Amino acid sequence: MGRPREFDETEIVTKALRAFWKRGYDATSIEDLVEETGLGRASLYGAFGDKQQLFRRVVDHYLEVSRVEKDRVTEGLTGRKALEAFVMSRVASSTSNEDRPLGCFLQMAATSGTSPALVEQALAATNLEVTAWITQYLREAVAQGDLPRKIDVAELTAFFGVLLSGLTASAKAGAAKDVLSTAARRALELVFAQK
Repeated sequence: MGRPREFDETEIVTKALRAFWKRGYDATSIEDLVEETGLGRASLYGAFGDKQQLFRRVVDHYLEVSRVEKDRVTEGLTGRKALEAFVMSRVASSTSNEDRPLGCFLQMAATSGTSPALVEQALAATNLEVTAWITQYLREAVAQGDLPRKIDVAELTAFFGVLLSGLTASAKAGAAKDVLSTAARRALELVFAQK
């Protein structure tokens, strides 16, 4: 009978997320993961398998945390208010979290070399999910009279996708939170000024 694990798997996955986020998949070595998590090589392999299996767990964890955060900031909100809260939360999470690097983990992982196809699949799935949320919020905004009925929701959804990607990429490049917050608020004002 094996000994019970003496560590919290979620905590280890969160620490591994930090390591992959800083360096990307390719540049993160097993030694980096050992250093970041505090687990020995044998314990890492025993608990998570190889580097790719651990990375898969990290991606799943990141996506779940992102969904929970989106639900938290938009709880009880619809339409314009939900969209504003969602966009501003992305600015905040990309710029001011002591527990993780700047920007978006999936953007970093997808642009850092030859990351597994898992990253591309996760990025594509996340983009579909975010697109669905934005489309829903925009339709609600139209129904609530915050946007004109003639508005092209698909076109505006694409605009918000680009806005969110630009905000997180700018955060990774070092743009200050107040600069990104101002830009996001201005974009939201311009969208909702349409009558």
